[in-house]
Amino acid sequence: MSSGLGAGLPLETGVPGVFLSPPGFERVIGLLRDGIAALTADEPFHRLVIPPVISRATIERAGYVAAFPNLLGTVHGYGGTPSGWARLKPLVESGGEWHAQQQIGDLVLLPAACYPVYATLEGRTLDEPAKVTVEASCFRQEATSEPGRMRSFRMLELVTVATDEHCLKWRAARLEQVEGWFTELGLAVSVEVADDPFFGPGRKVYQAAQRMQELKWELRVPVADGTVQAVASANYHKEHFGETFGITAGGEPANTSCVAFGLERLAMALIARHGEESTRWPVDVLAALGGGRRA
Repeated sequence: MSSGLGAGLPLETGVPGVFLSPPGFERVIGLLRDGIAALTADEPFHRLVIPPVISRATIERAGYVAAFPNLLGTVHGYGGTPSGWARLKPLVESGGEWHAQQQIGDLVLLPAACYPVYATLEGRTLDEPAKVTVEASCFRQEATSEPGRMRSFRMLELVTVATDEHCLKWRAARLEQVEGWFTELGLAVSVEVADDPFFGPGRKVYQAAQRMQELKWELRVPVADGTVQAVASANYHKEHFGETFGITAGGEPANTSCVAFGLERLAMALIARHGEESTRWPVDVLAALGGGRRA
């Protein structure tokens, strides 16, 4: 990561996995939004901008807490009395545990942009596929600080909720399309079967099952010298969210698929490939980014 204020890469804050975005980097983020919008103009997506928090009850029902408790960030607050705080307040300046009486609230930090979508469809019977595009600032308590491994990051997702047949065909078509788009952007992309970082004694079983059923595909590209990471993924959740939230399609619990883009990682990959000054990028690359309207 760059530490110069005039650079186009994220700026270090001194906190692992948390960075600031200078104007040059934000221009690339804008180009990516334009490019994804152009890429998906063939479908009637309903666009939602998601807040960086989500109901704790929703994330518990969705199974995230059981599967990835190590990645989840919770929101705590002080619910005591003013007199109680008067006793704790001196600990702020002395470096003591002023937070010892903080209690968990009804919100958690959003770990992925798509989770609120399923709750909005709760109890619905879908006569046609639901198609939603969402963007959110997400948080995951990542254990490493390698380039691109951020704790606070932006995710843009395409989500569809429908029958199993639709979701599988939709995901396959979008995966092929995004792979081709990355090639047009000049990125050396590989598409690989992947698994999620499940936590706990059963993680190896879950990961093996996920790979065997090819539920998750990752698109991996270089994001820095010597570092290749997943910048997008195409996921099929089967009927998990349909059963959890009582959504039906075709007379059965609805299936769901999503394609997720990590905007910061993808921006880093483009800068690593073409340089920090996006106005000097090749014309064909800018054309693939929706015509380069923000460059």
